[in-house]
Amino acid sequence: MSENKMDRVGRLVASGQAKDLDWILCTLPENIFYFSGFRTLFYTRFVGILVPVKEKREPVLIVSFIDRKIVEEKFWSPHWFREVALWGPTPAETYKTPWDALKAYLRPGIALGVDAIQYDFYEQLLEAFPGLRAINVQNDILRLRVIKDEDEIGRVRKAFSLTEKVMAMIPNWLQRPLTEAELAAEIYRAARLEGAEEAFYPVLVSCGPKMLAFHSPALPRPIKENELVRVAIGFQVEGYGSDMVRTFCKGRLPEGVSPFKEAYFEAHDAVIEMLKPGVRSSSLLKKVEEIYRKRGVVKNWLNNIGHGIALSIHELPRIAGTDDSLIEENMLLAIEPMITCPPHGAIAHCDGVRITARGCELLSQKLKDITVC
Repeated sequence: MSENKMDRVGRLVASGQAKDLDWILCTLPENIFYFSGFRTLFYTRFVGILVPVKEKREPVLIVSFIDRKIVEEKFWSPHWFREVALWGPTPAETYKTPWDALKAYLRPGIALGVDAIQYDFYEQLLEAFPGLRAINVQNDILRLRVIKDEDEIGRVRKAFSLTEKVMAMIPNWLQRPLTEAELAAEIYRAARLEGAEEAFYPVLVSCGPKMLAFHSPALPRPIKENELVRVAIGFQVEGYGSDMVRTFCKGRLPEGVSPFKEAYFEAHDAVIEMLKPGVRSSSLLKKVEEIYRKRGVVKNWLNNIGHGIALSIHELPRIAGTDDSLIEENMLLAIEPMITCPPHGAIAHCDGVRITARGCELLSQKLKDITVC
């Protein structure tokens, strides 16, 4: 394992030692990938990693026989664990079930850290290992993942670069009549052709009042002239993703939108200017509130500025509400202090940033206006 990868597992072990754990079992796909490098497109069969806390031995990747070639050939997302326990029904597998694999390492009465397990699996754990104590370590893992290493930063930077390239194609597509769904299809196709592994989240296209249904799908609704269009896209590259939002308009901006637009970009610029190690998220929230209150649009603000991003779309810190997180070097954030402007929709431009020693580095080109096509 490289030094970065060893450090990830080492920090997980240290967090487990602080809780007097014997082993840690991770079954969430993003945690499996973060600590082992292993990925599959289907997690319907048991996949997990076991990390010893007290014993001096290698961590173990437990994988179904159906993913044998991903494990052995390493042609996609190569893992870095030295010990792999394959389970399945063929003679080639040492273990016939995932429980056989787990029983080769775990024992009754241990303290087992878990990231996320369903209740039925928890009951089966207790049955298989009487006296076992399951301790939630997901919050500890999320905190471990807050500060990104150079490998992660490089992958997220690639994801934002690809996403920005696709976003730049949208004004040309909007020159012809399209529905939300048709524009979403063009975006997805272009991203795959540019090298995206997959959409990081569903391509979101909304126009007019539907923009206020923020997480609604792109529908077969015509994109009209002189109407705001919100496009939110993120794409996955080498397991890591991006988050970018832009507002477009075919024709002329609707009357009354400009004051909201100006307020938004002032707040967005202020957050970017303030971001540096040592700043607290509460200070960022206070600054945005001051700007929106001065502009008379504070009631249109959702009391949200942004969130961490890397392996999943919404990571820590969640800069919203009463959050008071400390901003630290090498955090990766998506910044979007969105405001609504009914009945025309909302104003939001989301940009990625890396926190540096003295400020922040933009991972996407910061625009200061709505793109009128």
